[in-house]
Amino acid sequence: MFNLLISYNPETWNLSPYECDKSRAVVEYTADEISERYKFFDENEIEELKSFPTLFVTENEATESRVGYITNIRVRNKSVVLDYEFDQILPALPIGAIEAMRVDIDLGDWELSRTHWAVKDEPIFDILVRHGYITQQQVEAAQQIRSPEPPVIPPVQGLGGGFNNSQVFIVHGHDEIAKLDVEKFITSLGLQPIILHKQASSGMTIIEKIEHYSNVGFGVVLYTPCDVGSKVGALSGKFRARQNVVFEHGYLIGKLGRPRVTALVKGDVETPNDISGVLYVSMDTTGSWQEQLKVEMRSAGYHV
Repeated sequence: MFNLLISYNPETWNLSPYECDKSRAVVEYTADEISERYKFFDENEIEELKSFPTLFVTENEATESRVGYITNIRVRNKSVVLDYEFDQILPALPIGAIEAMRVDIDLGDWELSRTHWAVKDEPIFDILVRHGYITQQQVEAAQQIRSPEPPVIPPVQGLGGGFNNSQVFIVHGHDEIAKLDVEKFITSLGLQPIILHKQASSGMTIIEKIEHYSNVGFGVVLYTPCDVGSKVGALSGKFRARQNVVFEHGYLIGKLGRPRVTALVKGDVETPNDISGVLYVSMDTTGSWQEQLKVEMRSAGYHV
C-alpha cells in the first residue's frame, strides 16, 4: 500500500505543509474498499495512512518525483493539510519514472494530469526495485532507520512451554486491507503483531528472518486471492494465496504446532490439500472471525 500525491504546481514539493481539497483526498483513482476505509480520517485511519510510503509527484512529471512519508494529517472543513518528509536514503525518481510504472502502480488513464491524493494497494518498494530506481539495500537501510530495534524474543522451547505469548506472527500476501485489519485487531488485544517486512533485516536472508521473528506463541496466516493457479492444460484456474504464504504456513505448523496456527481465508481461495487438517476460518465481513481467532488464541494460552 502507498500514497500517491500529485500536484499541479512544480514548486509544491519544495514547500510544506501541503493542502489537498477533501473531495480529492483518498477518493479519486482509489479503490472503493480503500476509500471506504479512510473516509472519516479518524485517529486510527490517520496512523495507517502515515505508515504508508508516499510518492510525491507533479502533474505530467514536470519535475523529478520523490519518495517519503506523510508525517502529520490535519482535517479541516473542506481540505486536508499534510506535513511530510522525503526519505533521504532513497534517490529522486527521474522524470518519466511514474509513467514507466503505470501498469505496476495502477495509474489511471488521466491520473498524471490531475491534482489529487490517491492510495494504491501495490507494493511500491518492490516495484521501484524491479524497475531499477532504487536498490534492495537502500530499502532495507531506509526501513532500519524508521523501525525500532528488533525485539528480543526468547527461543521457543517446544510445545510444552516457553512460547512468547505477547506476540503474534502474521503471514500475508498482497491484500493490504486484510493485513491491516488483522494487525489492528491483534494490537487491540494488547499484543504485538510481527509482520516480516516491518522488521529489521540486520543482514539476514528472508528465511533467516522468518526463523528469527517467528519465535512466538501463535501465528495467523492470511489466504487471500493474490494468485491464480491451475493444472497444466486446464482452461481456467482458481484463486490461490501467494507461494510464500503456503510455505510460511507449513513452516509455522512445523515450528509451533497446529494448535498454535490459524489460517484466515478471504473470498473463494484454494487451500493446500496436504495441510487440510488445520483450521481455516472465513474472514467474513461481519467480523465473526475475530471471535473465532480469540477462541484459538485462548486455547494456546493467550489471555485475550
